[in-house]
Amino acid sequence: MRRPSAAAALLLALAGCDWVQVERTPSQFYSQRDPARVDQRDDSRELRARVRNFADELARGHRDRALTALNPSEGVLVIGAEEGSGVARIGVRGLAEALDSAAIPTPAVARTPDLRVEVGLRESTGWFSAPIQFLTLTPGSAAQWLRVSGVFAQQKGEWKLVEIHLSRPWSAPAAADSAGGSSAARPSTGGATPPPRP
Repeated sequence: MRRPSAAAALLLALAGCDWVQVERTPSQFYSQRDPARVDQRDDSRELRARVRNFADELARGHRDRALTALNPSEGVLVIGAEEGSGVARIGVRGLAEALDSAAIPTPAVARTPDLRVEVGLRESTGWFSAPIQFLTLTPGSAAQWLRVSGVFAQQKGEWKLVEIHLSRPWSAPAAADSAGGSSAARPSTGGATPPPRP
């Protein structure tokens, strides 16, 4: 009897098996995310939330909670917040004194219409800037503004406030407002005096 060749045996073996087709995995199933950029977005959201919570707690009159929201370092550098003041304070106690000197009327509702937060892509620092508008609940009272900017730094995996600048924007006196004519002739701004442009 003639024995089948090796090639014929291989063909018979393949014929008895199910044909399996291997396809390439679609590219969308691969992770295209840069871990550094993901961390940057997450850190930016955290710092944004900290500043928002700071504004809300300050508007409620909860100074200590406002401090907790910012998570200041022990040696935080504080500048402001009295109008025209450039005196620097150091530490958490200095920040508390600066917030007290800002004399924000409470209770109020806080708005951060132009909150800006930036975090270095591969760095351990972030900064923020925000004019905070405080809408008091007293009928007929004008809104108050507090301009805040600062720097956060990563310390042992935790964001800590290391520098902050507080200032009360200058407001034009009532006489200057009426110099150009009746205020009733101008569009209403809701009683709020917007912060000056830097």
